[in-house]
Amino acid sequence: MASGTVKASLSEARPPQHSLENHRRVVNFLVRYLHSHCPFLVSEIVESGSLGQGTTTSADADIDLVVMSLDVPKIDNARWLPEKLEKLKQELARGSSGQPPHVSNMSNSVLGEAIPGCSNWKQTRFALQFNCGGYDVDLLPTYDWSISPGGYKELYKLCLQETNPEWYTRGTAKLQVAFVSEQPNEVRDVIRIVKHWVKKKVCWSPKPSSYLITLLVIKAAENRRYDQVGILSEFCNLVHKNPLK
Repeated sequence: MASGTVKASLSEARPPQHSLENHRRVVNFLVRYLHSHCPFLVSEIVESGSLGQGTTTSADADIDLVVMSLDVPKIDNARWLPEKLEKLKQELARGSSGQPPHVSNMSNSVLGEAIPGCSNWKQTRFALQFNCGGYDVDLLPTYDWSISPGGYKELYKLCLQETNPEWYTRGTAKLQVAFVSEQPNEVRDVIRIVKHWVKKKVCWSPKPSSYLITLLVIKAAENRRYDQVGILSEFCNLVHKNPLK
């Protein structure tokens, strides 16, 4: 692939500025609202996924927010998480309809503002999913390992012991965002290109996760020293040697 083709692919993959601004507006409102009205104490809300990592594409208009708290248990997620998700849904639905919230932190209040257009509520094992302001949103509550006494070492040991460690992977969201967002712009632009290809043009079934693609591009960049054409070539070599599943 020539450098001119890379530039054209990046132009296609990169979202327009007005789209990013709208995206950011909805994210900022949800974060403010959750800090004020979440039915459990929030220590931090992490913008995970493409938006938080700085790799959003024109075909990637979703919002992933990891709601971190010391007010939820560390383990037994299958037991406590459904109730927390239901309470989140009730509070957000009230805010979307303009009703007064059940919970309010007046120091960060957004009272008087209705959440823009929330609908299509769905609860999965891990997340509350809905549409807000035209964007698909995933809210994922988790214990905040970043400020707990045992920290990430305790989380790592827990994952090794668990038969279903996927319950705990969102606890590393803060680390994932930091790792990807610290990559050079040239690398994150290639991540955009590959994500866009996979979303729009590549017929993989099932499609690999966005984070797996990100890690493979970063590995390719380490091998090819941040030359964008070389990174794409190395990415293809990695996928050829290790088919994505």
